[in-house]
Amino acid sequence: MAYKEKTCPKCGDKHTKRGEYCSRSCGNQKKHKPETKKLLAIKQTEWLTSGDDRADVAVHNFVNKSPEPIAPLTKSPIKSNQFVQDGDLWEEV
Repeated sequence: MAYKEKTCPKCGDKHTKRGEYCSRSCGNQKKHKPETKKLLAIKQTEWLTSGDDRADVAVHNFVNKSPEPIAPLTKSPIKSNQFVQDGDLWEEV
């Protein structure tokens, strides 16, 4: 089924597809009103200051943007009387 030729409002390409946009990536554009943005900001602020455990984690992750450093793994050399078998370190006596 062919549709009439249209111009995509985002990228300007001409297309004969169903709908206003030529593709999903062009059509996936939400525009919120300033009132909606303000309401969402108020609700998020209320949630972050509510004392909920998940909110506390979100606040912590927002404030501490860099993750805690992880010490690099180090290999200790195996001594002459030691060997590894099945993931265990053994010593010969």
